[in-house]
Amino acid sequence: MYCPYCGVDHDDATTISSMEHVIPFAIGGTNDLTIRTCKTCNNNLGTDVDAPFMESFFVSSKRFFLDLASTKGNAPTLDLSGTGWIDDKEVPISYVISGDKKELKIAVPSVIKTSMGDGTERWQISGDPRKGKEILEGKLRQQIALGKTMTLEDGRQLRLEDLDDMIETRTTKVENPSVLKIIQHDQIVFIRFFSKLALAMGHLHFGESFSRSAIGESLRHNMKAQTMDDVMLRGSVWPAIERFQAVLKMIAKEDHHTVVIMEGEVPVLVVSLFGEIGAVIPLGQAPVDRLLTLTDKGTVWRIALPSRVLSKLTVLEMVGELLAPLRSQRCLRAN
Repeated sequence: MYCPYCGVDHDDATTISSMEHVIPFAIGGTNDLTIRTCKTCNNNLGTDVDAPFMESFFVSSKRFFLDLASTKGNAPTLDLSGTGWIDDKEVPISYVISGDKKELKIAVPSVIKTSMGDGTERWQISGDPRKGKEILEGKLRQQIALGKTMTLEDGRQLRLEDLDDMIETRTTKVENPSVLKIIQHDQIVFIRFFSKLALAMGHLHFGESFSRSAIGESLRHNMKAQTMDDVMLRGSVWPAIERFQAVLKMIAKEDHHTVVIMEGEVPVLVVSLFGEIGAVIPLGQAPVDRLLTLTDKGTVWRIALPSRVLSKLTVLEMVGELLAPLRSQRCLRAN
């Protein structure tokens, strides 16, 4: 079998193949839009290319609000972890929201040790109560093994069986906590992902001749790029889409993935994920300013979210959908 991702003709007798979701299932892909690849590429690219893209806050938050489960049925979570302030001290905060609960805690417990004049040591622990209990329990067991004891501030001896009650009574809940989250964007992650998507769609639509071509090879190169200096891309990938913003806005549909191959003077892939995150990538050789020559030829794949229902139509039919509201307005005015 031929794998478009590695560009290798594999021996069918020795190679395990698998069905690859062109758009990862965990972000709303469907079993009705797949290509066959070697299992090694499917696994490796899932880890190296798909996962970093899906873990970016811009994508993971969309997945969370649309409640898109993974292939294993795992529900999405929203990670709002960042920096918080307790007693005017800056501390790292873990704040994760799932469908049925919210968990906010100090990410890294703080242990302040103070040497006392009588040779003893005073411990002050703040952070996640569970982590605090682990630290205390470890220290207490160590002291017991040495034949020593630990006491609380009121002079009572601390016992292992007292830990749960002590943690519960000393846990402080902060009302209306605030967390500052800094969202970072790595453009190379998005370029690698959309290059992979372009290669998969070109292979699906045009066949092996596309993925064996020089364009296919350049897309494989971009999938492996480690820095922006490695990238060979003449199109645009979100958020750097200013020059193609109009066409991306035209195909975008809220709570949908839309993938279009326009077959004009040069074939071009136009993608809008979630109706917001997109890319325009040429699938052939042509000057950049002629990438999106007007054409009514091409194919549109549209996935409704969260149902994952796939619909397929022509570019002409998509244009008809866009013009339908304008026609209705003209009819109303005429009447």
